[in-house]
Amino acid sequence: MNRLVIATIAFLSFVPLAAAEMPHNYHNQQDKVVLNLTTEGWVKTDTARVSAYIELVQQEEDAGALKSRIDSSLNTLASDVDWRITSSRQQLDQTGLNRWYVSAEARIPEAKLAGLQDRAKETSSPGYKVTISDVDFTPSLEEFEALRADLRSQIYQQALDEVARLNKVMPGSDYHVRNVDFVQIYPMQTMDAAARPMMMKSATAESAPAPQGGAELLVSVKQSVSARVMLGRSDQSATQE
Repeated sequence: MNRLVIATIAFLSFVPLAAAEMPHNYHNQQDKVVLNLTTEGWVKTDTARVSAYIELVQQEEDAGALKSRIDSSLNTLASDVDWRITSSRQQLDQTGLNRWYVSAEARIPEAKLAGLQDRAKETSSPGYKVTISDVDFTPSLEEFEALRADLRSQIYQQALDEVARLNKVMPGSDYHVRNVDFVQIYPMQTMDAAARPMMMKSATAESAPAPQGGAELLVSVKQSVSARVMLGRSDQSATQE
């Protein structure tokens, strides 16, 4: 009997405390507005990533002379660009000659893309062959990141515009942006689909006649950024009600 009385008293003591907390929690839930915002844009580029392949037979040159010749050949393909050696391998063939296999790549402006195959043939010679192994017309990572930064700025502005609309409809509410959670979904498959025809075309460049006209068209890729935005009122404006 005593245990029942103690339990009843404890329950009745808890009810006022819970009832006192309910209005505050209720206001916290009612004073939030959640939005899903999305914006999109196109990343454009005026360069292409060009991969070159050099196969040579080492004669009497030392390593320094070989590097100078390779650098000269790459500069003939496209000058004033940042050529980078991506792989280098040497091997003795069956005749005892030392063969080198070198890969390099650079992002080349659209104006310098025309005639790449012709220049590769011009800089080649017996025992020294330069070929264009790939031309990738998709934008660079820096260009993608620049667009995404701009899209995030648009999301922030959309959130502020929504705050202004909400405070105009509900004067004195004092809503503000409480939280922005970005959903990092980038439709990279769109880029791959757009780039694939160009890459397939460039992969067969060796077997096709050298282009006489201008460079191929560069591609633009659509990107979108989404965010879950929470708007809320300050504690002071919520408690005044």
